Amino acid sequence: MQKMYNSRLRFRRKRIFNSQFALHSKISLLSIFLLLLTLGAHLPLPHAAAEEGAFRKPSASPYGTCSHLGGGQEHDAMPRNLTLMREAGIEWARADFSWSGIERPQGTWNFEHLDRVVKNAEEQGIHILPILDYSTAWAAPSYKNPELWLEYVRRTVTHFKDRIRYWEVWNEQNLRNFWGDAPDPEEYAKFLRKTYLTIKEIDPELVVVYGGLAGVPAEFYEKSLQAGAGEFFDVMNIHPYRGGLVSRQAIERFLGDIQKFNALTFQYCGKNKPLWITEMGWATPPVLGQNSRLFISSVLERLFPNGVPGKIAVISDGQYPPSFALNHAMWEKMLPENADFELMPLDTAAALDPQTFPVLILPPGEDFPVTYADELRNYVKNGGTLILHGGVPFYYQMVRDSDGKWSRPEKSPFTGSLSRTFRVRVLTWWTDKGTPEFTPIELAPNAPVALAKYQVEKLKGSRFLSDSELQEGDTFEPLILPKDAQWTDGPAKGTKFDAPCAGIYRFASDWKGNIAVNAILGDSLGNTNRCVEENQGTYLAQSILLALANGVDRYFSYEFQAVERDDVDPEHHFGIMHADLTPKTGYLAYQALTKARPAGSMNFPGTGLTADPELCLLSWKRPDGLTAYALWSTSGTKEYSLSLSEVPHCAFDVHGQGIELQKGVQKWTLSEKILYVIGKDLKLNVQPN
Repeated sequence: MQKMYNSRLRFRRKRIFNSQFALHSKISLLSIFLLLLTLGAHLPLPHAAAEEGAFRKPSASPYGTCSHLGGGQEHDAMPRNLTLMREAGIEWARADFSWSGIERPQGTWNFEHLDRVVKNAEEQGIHILPILDYSTAWAAPSYKNPELWLEYVRRTVTHFKDRIRYWEVWNEQNLRNFWGDAPDPEEYAKFLRKTYLTIKEIDPELVVVYGGLAGVPAEFYEKSLQAGAGEFFDVMNIHPYRGGLVSRQAIERFLGDIQKFNALTFQYCGKNKPLWITEMGWATPPVLGQNSRLFISSVLERLFPNGVPGKIAVISDGQYPPSFALNHAMWEKMLPENADFELMPLDTAAALDPQTFPVLILPPGEDFPVTYADELRNYVKNGGTLILHGGVPFYYQMVRDSDGKWSRPEKSPFTGSLSRTFRVRVLTWWTDKGTPEFTPIELAPNAPVALAKYQVEKLKGSRFLSDSELQEGDTFEPLILPKDAQWTDGPAKGTKFDAPCAGIYRFASDWKGNIAVNAILGDSLGNTNRCVEENQGTYLAQSILLALANGVDRYFSYEFQAVERDDVDPEHHFGIMHADLTPKTGYLAYQALTKARPAGSMNFPGTGLTADPELCLLSWKRPDGLTAYALWSTSGTKEYSLSLSEVPHCAFDVHGQGIELQKGVQKWTLSEKILYVIGKDLKLNVQPN
């Protein structure tokens, strides 16, 4: 099991959803119309009828987490892990029941390690969601070896059928690394059908869960439904990883993704089926942003040896998706210590005077606000320094519509001519024949001192830069180079490949500024599934509350206990508990949420979005009869007047810290950190000051 666990570590998060636009797919107007007819006010869908029966009744709780209980660190610490889950109000644990850990060697079936998991879970009142997944050395990929696969399914489900009633069929089959071959929705539909029928032969009341899809690939799901998958699952399942839901637009996109999948289910199945999120979370690597800081510091050291003669402008724009998660704390992680910087929206940044703001840093990633391309180009022409980091510059061209909303066109023109209008040339394996796909990297000779600690040994180059667009007088200074690389094809095949991964374009022709580019993807903040630890709990709680109010029946955080053996690899830091089982903010926030909204609570109608575009508000009736509210701001801190009809039974923040509120009207500063207010017959009114 440890071998399989390590394999998951190698591949999972590097797979690469660098923005929450990844894997978005088209959906017909008919689907949306059907959704609105069937979901009403986005009330939670009913749980599967198979939860009733004489067996050990599964919990109706919506609260779950992912935990590698079958082997490795989390198996070793299993009793304590399960106790801590229960203390946080978590009643479900999702775990691999991998074929390679059960049949070893071929023909020998071993369930002892999983029997221990199920026994310990039962003692703590935790219910297991097992994943039937992966392959063995003698039957890979599994879908091409159906008889052997189904024997594993039959033996495993039969062994646990009286103790486990839900079975998930595979994990992230839309990714090659997990499917074991080119992802194919039609093949998955066939695979799911065979597995479903085998499980139902054992017990028709068992519940089959569609394998959790990585991201929100509506097209993959729809194609599997067109191939007949809709008849062969009881619960739908997605992994909608993304940045924090810290703006109204980010929330709208998240809710829209949920709506897409519920609409597709109804369209092809003719009825609603429960939708679960069985993975979603935010990694908190302690060195998050460190390489960005080192790169930016080295650029500033080289260009401004006597210090930046003015303020550094950075983007924090609630309307621009690549900057949704970039608050002051996140930018502090990426900038030199004690840097004099100012957060600003894009429209302000586009009109900057280089004399006042000699440096402008765009959000990390591969998106570019093409709407302001002319203004940003003029900023550089007039002497400004533009810093781009975290992948191919200018790649995904973001466009702002007349309503002020930003989107990535469905057929993005990608980098091409746009980068060249900035005198930057990009080389990639998919655009320039013979460019290596991945290379080791090293610092350039005479690289700035500030770059010395850049962790080149843990990162790879996959995007490269050229000086071919420069004019007479312009120069290019490499900062990070490929190491021992060669052209892989074309006339230069086998010769040295030395196009830099990072460097500074200095303009001294008709342009007077600079563009610094780091095209390495390995340490990117912003619109990705990683954050500083203080934000993990806020992001997690917001996503759970919004999901459960908008058509999701059960939510599993990824994951419970962090690995923490590598400071750089995000996969080691998704846990809501540290490796030593001390709590992170994710655990504290989960515990506070289940305290405020215990299992069995019923939401009042509402999506969480309000007429005030900067306010989120949800409310529900608890099983004990109390009424509870959760409220927060989507645009940083904002002053409100809270009117309470009674003295609250209790009030606390996102991490469970108590707060005193009184009956009547009081001024209160809301932020992205959730405020919970609970009372007997409480009526809460919120008005901006």
